[in-house]
Amino acid sequence: MPIVFIATPTSAAGFVDTNYSGRVIEVVQGGTFVLRTELVWDEPSVNGYYMVTIVWEDNNRADENFTVLYTRAFIDNDNDNLPGASPIWLENTTVLVSGAGANGTRWAFKVKNTGVGDPNDGYFDVEIYMLAGSQGVPHRAPWDNHCINKSGWGGSIDYGESTPLTTTPAVTTIRVLPFFKLENLFKVSLDVNLWLENGSRLVVKFYRYDNTYQAESLFWEGTTPAQVVKAENVPHPRSSEGYPWGTVQKAALVATDNLGNEIQIVDNFTAYRNHLWNRLTGIRAEWPYATPLERDALWMELSGIRIQWPYAP
Repeated sequence: MPIVFIATPTSAAGFVDTNYSGRVIEVVQGGTFVLRTELVWDEPSVNGYYMVTIVWEDNNRADENFTVLYTRAFIDNDNDNLPGASPIWLENTTVLVSGAGANGTRWAFKVKNTGVGDPNDGYFDVEIYMLAGSQGVPHRAPWDNHCINKSGWGGSIDYGESTPLTTTPAVTTIRVLPFFKLENLFKVSLDVNLWLENGSRLVVKFYRYDNTYQAESLFWEGTTPAQVVKAENVPHPRSSEGYPWGTVQKAALVATDNLGNEIQIVDNFTAYRNHLWNRLTGIRAEWPYATPLERDALWMELSGIRIQWPYAP
């Protein structure tokens, strides 16, 4: 999920800005995001060097790790964060190393130019495209805030021509968003962007709070491996029955084969009291503008929330 930033040009060679130092970047599970650094070389006849290092830890879990997809570096004198019609590409050699961290494995990724340096002058962007997931597993969501370049880990931006300089970026918070959202008491909203390695279907399975199976709906069907990008409201198949068999209490997004055998649970959702309270607030906001028919539906939902409330965690 590329993030565009506007930087004020400097008058001397060196560091300009980033889109990640001290920032919060939101990304869906299995989605992509870019960490962009902008630098400038401004000494004619002197070759330039750069190296961007980012560091993170994985808690020894694939679903708390990130994957570097690719990098690129290019001259960007018009400050639009794009290579341009006739791009001037810069060398972007990469190095990935790992070792023991405070919480699992610590990963350090570097992108840089090597050798004799680069003769170009001007503003340039260095981009690192990353995936919120690892080994085919999307990054787990529920409000997980994952750090890159935590203080003391060694994240840095090194650059220079005649004089080498270093900037230490502030910690970046990657906020991984869940696929699920409670649309109303009788349906969930799913916004999915993930790489699916195995299976031929994604199914939403609904359960009661005591984990008793209620019903399920097909969300996606296709051939894997595949990138699944889909946003849709999924109604509870038994919504006409109301609580306890036809309201959203627990749900799971499950990858299955074409016979319905479960391969992987991709994401889980539970309708907590805070979800129900937010929906009550939404009903109050919708009520004054609703038609008589819509008010009937809202009143039925309101009654269902009141019944379900005592049992919600």
